[in-house]
Amino acid sequence: MKRIFSQIHRPTKRVFTFGWIIIILMLAVSTVFYIGAGEWFDYYKAVDVSEKLLAAVRPVTVFVCIGSLALEYSSKHKENLSE
Repeated sequence: MKRIFSQIHRPTKRVFTFGWIIIILMLAVSTVFYIGAGEWFDYYKAVDVSEKLLAAVRPVTVFVCIGSLALEYSSKHKENLSE
C-alpha cells in the first residue's frame, strides 16, 4: 500500500488525505452528538444533527474517491501525452 501511495501524484494525495480527514471528523462529530444527546445537548436537535452528518458521510466518501481517481487519471493522461 505504501508503494502504491508513493506512486500517485501530489494533488491526488492531497484530495485523498484531506477528504478522509474530513470524513473522520464528520463521523467523530456525529458520534459526539449522538452520545451527548440528552446529557450535553438538546436530545432531538443533537440526534437530528448526528443523523444528518452520518447521512452525509457516504456522498462525501464517494466524492473523495471519484475526485482522487479523476485527478490521478488526468495526471497520468497528461504524462502519457507529453511522452
